[in-house]
Amino acid sequence: MSQDMIVPISAVVSRIKTIVSNIEVHKVWIQGEVSNLTKHRSGHYYFSIKDNYAELSCVMFSSYVNKLTFSLEEGMKVLVKGSLNVYEQRGNLQLYVRTIKQDGMGELFLEFEKRKEMLFKQGYFEDSHKTIKPDFIENIGLITAKEGAALHDVMSTIQRRWPMLKVTLYPAYVQGSFAPASLIKQLKKADQNDHDAILIVRGGGSFEDLFCFNDVELVKTIYNAKTYIVSGVGHEVDTTLCDLVSDHRSVTPTAAAQWVTNDQYDVLNEIQNKQDLLINQMRHILDVNQTRYLNISANPYMQDPKLWIKQKQLALENLESRLDKHKEMFSNQQNKIEELKKSMYHAFDQKLINASHYREDKHKEMIHAIELYHMVVKKHLKENEGLLDAYSPLKVLTRGYSITNNNEHVIRSVNEVNEGDMIFTRLSDGTITSKIIKKEKQNG
Repeated sequence: MSQDMIVPISAVVSRIKTIVSNIEVHKVWIQGEVSNLTKHRSGHYYFSIKDNYAELSCVMFSSYVNKLTFSLEEGMKVLVKGSLNVYEQRGNLQLYVRTIKQDGMGELFLEFEKRKEMLFKQGYFEDSHKTIKPDFIENIGLITAKEGAALHDVMSTIQRRWPMLKVTLYPAYVQGSFAPASLIKQLKKADQNDHDAILIVRGGGSFEDLFCFNDVELVKTIYNAKTYIVSGVGHEVDTTLCDLVSDHRSVTPTAAAQWVTNDQYDVLNEIQNKQDLLINQMRHILDVNQTRYLNISANPYMQDPKLWIKQKQLALENLESRLDKHKEMFSNQQNKIEELKKSMYHAFDQKLINASHYREDKHKEMIHAIELYHMVVKKHLKENEGLLDAYSPLKVLTRGYSITNNNEHVIRSVNEVNEGDMIFTRLSDGTITSKIIKKEKQNG
């Protein structure tokens, strides 16, 4: 047996870790370009720093991320400081980044921003130009690598959700310098075959790997396509110009497949629910119509139509006979009413005549009574005038008598006046004013 020392892999990796951790890289700025950036929901950043000759995995924990004064983006050129270490479970060499500062943008990223701004100004990303999703998709074109993971993800998703979907594959390069022309060629071909939708998909990759989907001519071809276009390139953090111009952007190839398919189990449940609803509605309609049928079939007409008609004819004849009788009674009543009207009019006229005669007779009686009363009153007046004249003091005066007063009362005694008083004596033809010079009283 060999006398060579045997050690476990963990011991080897631990030794490497010890050696690496002693390398004082924290004293220098490491220059490179950000690639494969993942911003984890925990707040940690996972990415690589690379140049044309090497690449190093990096991790920056959230406590250091929170101190950044700019947004770290894919393709940026940066300067980083940190410490080297080995992740023992996988044997991966990692740079634990503590500080990052910008060292200018990567050329590809600058080109991406330049193209994005130009196409935006030209209106290629306007929502108003985008096609509305078809109500039902049953035939799609799929543009992707012939043997890529994206093809497997899309087909397995379709097989699981909607296996009856018709899929036509248009294999194309999805990475490298030949990719843009290949994608454009297959897209134009698919656009002529009357698909309900076209999917352009590719799995995750670095910014450089996905850069073919930022080709200007590819953007214009998608813009001018008549078919509904769905883009599913890279992962959720990846954004390409192809995503921006497409009618719909899905974050992954799997999400793109889900977007254009129905879930067969959801559809089956919906069909079952609608089937149950239709069955219940049909049963209700049948029950209602069966009840109507039973009501109609129980009608005497349906039992014996001729007998039913004969009975209705007899009933009609009876009603006609009763109607004729009522017509005759109505006619007689009208005649009676006319006779009563004439009789009433005649009686009313006679009463008016009688009332007029009665009024004239009463008028004559009243005139006669007034004349008779006037004669009686006139006679009494004559008699009373004679008596009044006979007993009137003035009448006595014509016989030589007179009446004397002192303007207050008639003087009946000498005791009622004094010497010097003025007195007035009424004769039958006038009045004498006198002054008492002397008065004498006669003894009875």
